[in-house]
Amino acid sequence: MKAGKFSQTRFLVFVSVLIVGGYILLNNASGLAPVSPFAVMTYNIGSRSLKDPEIGLRELAKVIKSKGLPDLLLLQEVRDKKEAVQLAEILGFGHHIYLDYRGGKSGMAMMSRFTLSEPRVLYFNASQRGLACLASELIVEGKHLVACSVHLDRLEKVQIKDKLPKVGWKTALRLLITEMTEETVRSRSVDELLDWLGTRQSEEIIVGGDFNTVPFSKAIRKMGRVFDDALWPSFNFFSGSLKLVSLPVSPRIDFIFHSPGLNCREATVIKKTPGDHYPVWAMFDIDPQITQITRIR
Repeated sequence: MKAGKFSQTRFLVFVSVLIVGGYILLNNASGLAPVSPFAVMTYNIGSRSLKDPEIGLRELAKVIKSKGLPDLLLLQEVRDKKEAVQLAEILGFGHHIYLDYRGGKSGMAMMSRFTLSEPRVLYFNASQRGLACLASELIVEGKHLVACSVHLDRLEKVQIKDKLPKVGWKTALRLLITEMTEETVRSRSVDELLDWLGTRQSEEIIVGGDFNTVPFSKAIRKMGRVFDDALWPSFNFFSGSLKLVSLPVSPRIDFIFHSPGLNCREATVIKKTPGDHYPVWAMFDIDPQITQITRIR
């Protein structure tokens, strides 16, 4: 009896090992390896009170960490390099870079848990405000990524009052038609961006920023021919990212785009901010086994 029970136990262990081993081999053969989560946030942090800059930065930090500290943070309208350094220290980012807009009134920044290397800058020729794309390379789980923080010019007829954009219904409708049907500063800047990215090779590309235009505009449709919108398809696709006090509907003008090889498992607009923009957040799966060079166009 004892020998029989021992043999039965050994048989069950043997079968269990075969099942587990077969499952692992099947996953490896199918390219299904454990993936690593990679969180990205884009956030225009402008239009904040200057009464107490330190408190303002700590309020920003709370919003940025509201879904956990992102692995990559793309910022626009950073007041200066000093503010970028201070915010990186508060958040605990070991790697960060800063870029002044042409004119020097403010700039943009990129912060990451991973080393940021080979920084590159594209100042848009179409931009009337000296806005730009700040790009850097990083290695995540052995995968080569290019990350871009982008800021495009705002619509010319949008008036800024009390640090918040205001626009009437009739003006909003005219602007919407123009954005959908005509070439604008934003659509021309997107052309420049896509041409510029087309000269670079990477396994994956992430582009986040303030595009100052809405979904389905000509500029966004051009981006969509090459990249996927992290918020599509989801209920958050039409969720507003801008505070507009004169309209009941807030438009989304902040986007995270990514190359099709990246799987976005979740994305949302975080409805918290001390400024006039809400941040957009996305979580990606980084699969170290899949290697594919992304070529634009």
